[in-house]
Amino acid sequence: MRTIVDRDCLLSAGLEQIRGQFRLPSAFPAEVEGEAVEAARKRFDEHSDATSVPFVTLDPAQSRDLDQAFAIEVAGNDVVLHYAIADVGWFVAPDGAINREAWTRGTSYYLPDGKVSLYPAVLSEGAASLLPDGERPAIIFTVRVDPAGEAKLDGVRRARIRSRAKLAYEAAREEDLPAGFSLLTDRIEAAEQARGAARVEPPEQEVVREDGHFRLQLRLQTWAEKRNAALSLATNLAVAATLLGAKTGLFRTMEEPQAWAVRRLRHTASAIGLDWPA
Repeated sequence: MRTIVDRDCLLSAGLEQIRGQFRLPSAFPAEVEGEAVEAARKRFDEHSDATSVPFVTLDPAQSRDLDQAFAIEVAGNDVVLHYAIADVGWFVAPDGAINREAWTRGTSYYLPDGKVSLYPAVLSEGAASLLPDGERPAIIFTVRVDPAGEAKLDGVRRARIRSRAKLAYEAAREEDLPAGFSLLTDRIEAAEQARGAARVEPPEQEVVREDGHFRLQLRLQTWAEKRNAALSLATNLAVAATLLGAKTGLFRTMEEPQAWAVRRLRHTASAIGLDWPA
């Protein structure tokens, strides 16, 4: 997310109205901030040691709330993905003030001039963020991807990790990424194509300051951003298959599109000259 600086307060009133309309909170209550400061000091004494695994993160350059990291290794014909998710649950007590506030907020909200975070910054951009400045607690999902792109969950563990680098979508080069990254993402994307999956990735809209005024522009996803999404997809598929096999878990499903909606979409495609085979 690109954050604008509205020095002349040209947009401040409007953005404040948006916050009011959607009832977005501003600061965290003092009780929540205090509990977060204490939680950030918590030791990782129930985590195994995975600090030797060369994890890296890949996110927008400005991001500090890094909730996922990855490492890759080639094992015979398979590619093994170690996908680490920030262990926020280690810091957030189920019956504490932080968790109650998080349930009230529901999610983080992003606005052109900043964000409304789910958790206080001392956690989301500090102790729980997978920044490359020290050890962090994480949940590591180990996923094995075969040559056909099928992802299988090998294991899950709670571990301490140490990220080696904070890579940015905007600047990452192929040689900056772990060996096996392209092989892994190629397999996952080929499997998507084989099963007829449709990935819709519309450009993001950004507010940009330019010569004393603001304008909207569309930002296309970078190649690194698109390929990074394949890693989370493989992990999600592997976890989902494991949960389905165990007949447990909570799943979000989407209904099939209604016939009238498909007809309208085909009509629109025809009107603008797109070739859409039957």
